[in-house]
Amino acid sequence: MDSLFAREAGEVENAFLAAPFEEDGWNAALRLFARRTGSSRAQLLGLGDDATLFNFMPDIDAAYQREFLEIEGWRPEVNWRVAASGRPLEILSEAHYDIARQHSGTDDYEEHIRRWDGVHGCQTVLVEGDGLLVGLAALRSERDGRTGRRDRKLFAAGATHALAAVRMQQAMARRGAAMTVGAFDAIGVAAFLIDRHGAVAALSGAAEAIVGDRAGGGAGGALGLRRGRLGAARRDADAALQAALGRALNGEAMQQQWIGPAQEGGDGLLCDLFRLPRREWDFGFDPRVLVVARRAADIPAMRIVPLRAALGLTEAEAEIALRLANGEAREDIAAGRGTSTQTLGTQIKSILRKSDVAREAELTALVNRLLR
Repeated sequence: MDSLFAREAGEVENAFLAAPFEEDGWNAALRLFARRTGSSRAQLLGLGDDATLFNFMPDIDAAYQREFLEIEGWRPEVNWRVAASGRPLEILSEAHYDIARQHSGTDDYEEHIRRWDGVHGCQTVLVEGDGLLVGLAALRSERDGRTGRRDRKLFAAGATHALAAVRMQQAMARRGAAMTVGAFDAIGVAAFLIDRHGAVAALSGAAEAIVGDRAGGGAGGALGLRRGRLGAARRDADAALQAALGRALNGEAMQQQWIGPAQEGGDGLLCDLFRLPRREWDFGFDPRVLVVARRAADIPAMRIVPLRAALGLTEAEAEIALRLANGEAREDIAAGRGTSTQTLGTQIKSILRKSDVAREAELTALVNRLLR
């Protein structure tokens, strides 16, 4: 028995340690882990920011995933498995589930897991912290029955190797981020990689130069880092940038944002925001958004004529659109034109309608694409 256990534990170890490096490696490791622990399925679950980041379970129908999200299965008041969550590498099983079930405020998860035939099993936390929890579980059907001591012992042995594999996946994601910004360094491009929290995960040397520029020349401090997050010095520009980052994190494919200079004499910046594709095995470590910033002087007033022709604007509307694209605040534009902010707001609505865009930020990006 001891030699059989050692052989099976060794197979599980090899499968998990190969998982980050082989095509379909995680699926293969989870399938083997399920077989060796006498379970119907094995699951790798990531929770963060009050939502499910990933829920990997080989050979499960897509309806399982949809239903899990519909019942908000990541919430401890719904899911007694989440409620029973213990310390990292502490093994919890049916005895702990029995207690957690008594305090469950809903039957939604019980019905869900019985429908998908995974009512028994055991689990552990692999990673906890920085807004992320990664858990490993073995799910057993009524036919499989409750786990035995040997099942839990092999599960515990496999969990240590699963943790090592998850950490390797994390290290590879960080190395990938460093290699990505290194590629931008080679061509002198200012690039910021933004993680799922909206924080800067990595930045190129040219990007470091931009956020470190406070001397009045160049970008004049238009962009900066505050507590690890990318921000604009001007309040209006920062609000627009944060909104654009939020849209990119929520899946908008590509945007362009004009960031006006923080002070007189400086150039503004054009920021292109790209939503990065999700990888098949994305554990919440990989960057989510790429921001590429480039210095750009104001669009000259002589370009009002082609702007009028392109968008069908009046001369006054074209001037306003141009000044918005150059990063001027509404109050400054109204004062410069000798009109009220209310009148200016009406004119901007007309410009948006004629330009077939919904937001001022979209208009700014459109004008910059047309004229720069």
